[in-house]
Amino acid sequence: MNSINPNKSNMNKPHGSRSFWSFIVITLTLFFTFSSEVFAQGRQNAPSVRSLDAYINGGNDPERTRLKDLVFEVQSSVYFFDNVVKTYGSTPVNVYTDFNGFIRLPQANFQKQTIELITIRIDEPSQIIGALNLNTLSSFTKLRYVYVLTAFPYTLPQISQVVTSAGTNYIVVFKSEPGS
Repeated sequence: MNSINPNKSNMNKPHGSRSFWSFIVITLTLFFTFSSEVFAQGRQNAPSVRSLDAYINGGNDPERTRLKDLVFEVQSSVYFFDNVVKTYGSTPVNVYTDFNGFIRLPQANFQKQTIELITIRIDEPSQIIGALNLNTLSSFTKLRYVYVLTAFPYTLPQISQVVTSAGTNYIVVFKSEPGS
């Protein structure tokens, strides 16, 4: 007597192969969806960091010309190192500092409303102790440019991982000058 046995009719088919492949496809789909969202969010918080030389030599528009003047011409400036503020000139437009100074800039006591450029000099890789969070600069109402200068070999992708920002419109430029 031939009875119908549901288990017997599926004997020649490998159990779970379809569910295994479905599981793999679903897992990979979720992984790629999640990782692309995380990547997009991470990049949203990181501004585009550009090479200083490539940026200022990339055209003659007012933004590039102004940055070139701020970097290469003598300007009224604030020097903020070791929690000491030194101001030269009556209306400073530049701030020069290091990594630790950058972290303390919001609390520093000097005229911030006229600053257009902040230059952050990093002499050694060990001085990079965290992120350069540009969101902390809201009291610099005229700030347009952030310039990161390293005195050791460092790459654009490396510095791009250090600089974070969300919703800021600063132009961030970078230069590595080993031995300077």
